[in-house]
Amino acid sequence: MGLFDKQEKKLRKEFNKKNTAYCREGVKDIEELHDELKAAYENLENVNEEFATFREKIEQKLSEEEKGKMDYFSKKFRKIDKVARDAVRDMKDLLRNQKKRLREAMNDE
Repeated sequence: MGLFDKQEKKLRKEFNKKNTAYCREGVKDIEELHDELKAAYENLENVNEEFATFREKIEQKLSEEEKGKMDYFSKKFRKIDKVARDAVRDMKDLLRNQKKRLREAMNDE
């Protein structure tokens, strides 16, 4: 029985090392993606406010039909902003969870 225990321990140790390496690689990739996504969002997060300001400036010159279109675009911009903000938040949550898994994998070694 001792022979199987030693082989099993060796296999588990190898598996844990590979698991830790994969987790590290995953954390690195997710961090890069999160940073890129966050930077892209930060560059565009003021677009919705800028559009609203622009809309207020020209609203008096627009017909009712054009005002309706501007309202439509304003709603779409707000929705796009929310989706982008949620994507950054979700990526941050994913990164936090992956870091937690990495710590657990490192403790198992």
